[in-house]
Amino acid sequence: MKTRKINLGLALLISVVFVLTIAACDGGAAPAPADLKPILIGGVNDLSGPRSVTGNAINQGVILAIEHLNARGGLLGGRPIKYTIYDNRNDPQETINAYTRLAKVDGVSAVISTDASAIFLGLIEISKELQVPILGNPSDPRATIDMNTGIPHGFTFLVAQPNAINQSQIVVNYVMQKTNWRKAALFYDQTNAFTVVFSASFEKFWLEAGGEIVARETINAGDQDFRTQLSRINASKADFIMTPNPTAQLVIMANQAAQLGMTLPYAGCADMSDPFLDLVNDPTQITSVVHAPLMMNDPKLDGFTAQYIARFNVEPQTRSVYGYDGMMILAAAIEAAGSDDPIAIRDALKNNIRGLNLLISGNYSMDPNTHAPLDLGLIIMMIENGVKRLAGEFL
Repeated sequence: MKTRKINLGLALLISVVFVLTIAACDGGAAPAPADLKPILIGGVNDLSGPRSVTGNAINQGVILAIEHLNARGGLLGGRPIKYTIYDNRNDPQETINAYTRLAKVDGVSAVISTDASAIFLGLIEISKELQVPILGNPSDPRATIDMNTGIPHGFTFLVAQPNAINQSQIVVNYVMQKTNWRKAALFYDQTNAFTVVFSASFEKFWLEAGGEIVARETINAGDQDFRTQLSRINASKADFIMTPNPTAQLVIMANQAAQLGMTLPYAGCADMSDPFLDLVNDPTQITSVVHAPLMMNDPKLDGFTAQYIARFNVEPQTRSVYGYDGMMILAAAIEAAGSDDPIAIRDALKNNIRGLNLLISGNYSMDPNTHAPLDLGLIIMMIENGVKRLAGEFL
């Protein structure tokens, strides 16, 4: 799927902040009355910098969801949603500053934030102090649970994908059951919270299942030359490379592996799906097992995709769905709470999200014990010579 060029202007791509008050009409539905007090929702995401592709996708998904909600009459008897978004530039302190401003100055009821685990982790303590719930997609389980006590943090929620530990277990089960690969090479960013947790849990489950780890290679954020690590992997006699890295690193890896004449298949996460294949030099050289919450070419997403393209002039990616469904989950919590009070919304997110019909799932529920989706599986895709096909859905 080729990504179309986006043209949203500097206000979306590089501004520190912009504010949206959306009151669009959809399918003839009456828009939310403008004279009612708006419900204030905040956003903190990577609109510029190294993660701007994913940050903007999340943000655009949120925007589209808010437009749809306002077009249907808003929330709580007709109140429109007003959205304030700050650019964190993929910086932990900027993220804390933005969240603090949203809570203290802008007075928002909840915040939708980044899927970058390392960035999201920095919001745990400040969220306990300011008590405004944060929804995001940080796969590191520490983002929502105290790993020492097993008790969920008070105000942080994972909304649209399983955490890294659950993801790694699903991948191990699939590879063991469906392939003859038994020798794995781990290749991951040792400065990335998600990739570290995923790789450690993958190794644990893989060894328990009878597999071997024949190489362990690491990189750092910002590295541009992976050829030394790839050459060692190539000499290790591995059957495949387990590489849960972000898209930008995966593109470098795939291109340099091809230059070295490597033909090893990969196992990767959602970052190895769209837009990865459009960014590598030769997608026909890519063979991999990829896990993700959904396939973007699923027919059930056709309507969403058409509306997204019409609105933003670019095709959606998985993170776009994260943003859209994250806002819809938040809307359901606000309605269940019967209030825009942050504490009431937090309680509803924890206890009252059951059986939602979302893009990510037709029967979505939040687990109050983990502040993460309950029994949300993953789609497994096979990419063979650059062509994707659905391999199945696994829990």
